[in-house]
Amino acid sequence: MSSFAGSAFRALALGVFALFLAHSGAATAERVYGWLSQTSALAGQDSLAVRRHILGITYVRAIERLRRTIPRDGEYLLVRGSTEGEGGGAYWVRFELAPRRARFLGGWNELPDGETLRRRLPSGSRWVIIAYSEPRAPVLMEREEFLRALDRSHDGV
Repeated sequence: MSSFAGSAFRALALGVFALFLAHSGAATAERVYGWLSQTSALAGQDSLAVRRHILGITYVRAIERLRRTIPRDGEYLLVRGSTEGEGGGAYWVRFELAPRRARFLGGWNELPDGETLRRRLPSGSRWVIIAYSEPRAPVLMEREEFLRALDRSHDGV
């Protein structure tokens, strides 16, 4: 490779890198501006108001309902509702409901039929929470209601 070709290649690589930095810097600056604008709009708000703004009133109300229903020293079975856009909905529900104990069963589509699952479930867990990625609110079901719904979904009904 000649000296000129090597210099041209280095100049081209440097130009492409500079273009990348300019593009990513502008995108980052735009994101930071959006975050700062949102933060300044929420300044002085209490944590509940901020959660309502970010997660939506339906999601926040559902979490509050779960907290009232399941005792602090209670436990619940946790199911991931969908695999679409898995944004960690089950993790956030678990975080929101701490110190209540969660027993993760897996994803809805991964579970066996209700009768098979009934034999495997730990005794004593009355509640089942189906968690979705926010802003879709989690769904609370009693154990038997959940098993019937699981059977219906496996039967194609």
